[in-house]
Amino acid sequence: MARNTKLKDQQAGPALAPIVFAIGVAVTLTGLIVNLDVVAPAGAAIAVLAAAAWIRGSGSRSPAPAEPKREEPAAGDGERFPRSRLLERATLGLGGLVAAGVALPAIGAAILPAFSHTKARAIDLGPIGAFPEGQFVIATFLSDPQAGEISRRAAYVRNNGFVGKSPSFTIMSSRCTHVGCPTQPNGPVFVQREEFRRTNVGEIKVVPALPAGGFGCPCHGSEFDTEGNRTAGPAPRALDRYQFSVRNGRLVLGPIYSVSHVDGAGGSARIHSFKRLGDGEPASGPESLLYPVDPIS
Repeated sequence: MARNTKLKDQQAGPALAPIVFAIGVAVTLTGLIVNLDVVAPAGAAIAVLAAAAWIRGSGSRSPAPAEPKREEPAAGDGERFPRSRLLERATLGLGGLVAAGVALPAIGAAILPAFSHTKARAIDLGPIGAFPEGQFVIATFLSDPQAGEISRRAAYVRNNGFVGKSPSFTIMSSRCTHVGCPTQPNGPVFVQREEFRRTNVGEIKVVPALPAGGFGCPCHGSEFDTEGNRTAGPAPRALDRYQFSVRNGRLVLGPIYSVSHVDGAGGSARIHSFKRLGDGEPASGPESLLYPVDPIS
């Protein structure tokens, strides 16, 4: 009786291994979408351990209880490789191939873009003296002239004056961080005073604006103050910002980055910055862990 109980316990492990392996594969695939840093590795570890237990269990099973002696088959007629073992290993191999066929493309789509660096084009907005201190202008430009109008972008630019010996600018993207809709100033836009400048990306349009009430998104009602902080609506973070530099007295835009929030204002503001994030993606907090790796652009 004790021997039978022991045999059942030994067979329970290998019997559960395929189920645990399938669960591990499912968790891995779910992790590729939900959380590439924690869930996906945990699922892969479960699948590998279950596969190892499955293989070990199939090769180290205790022999079945002795059966009545049967007549020995003639030489060459015996079964060299038990069918059950063959079927188990064939199932394991087929399951591995199916899992690899499903997981590898998903892994490639999720991870490879994060390692493909795209060099950002430096955009010349014109001489810094053309930007009145303390005032916002809306600069519209082509981020990629070869792509044409589809790459047209707008930025809110404010000259903060000098901080020490260096000029300071606040340059925010006009795209709402909810789903990417274009925002607009909550105040007058002086279209009659618009200017056109020829720079390295073609023609740039510059329009003075007075967003005393900040900026608003007409699509879903998100609101932002004059530093880009979210004040209302579904947007998960502040407006994205552009890096900038001053070259030979001209204002040049650099790569765009994301911001969770801004403390202070103007040149003395403290910007809580992050790498560029996708639309609708929070920059901080526990919910930010639920998003996969972002491509670098």
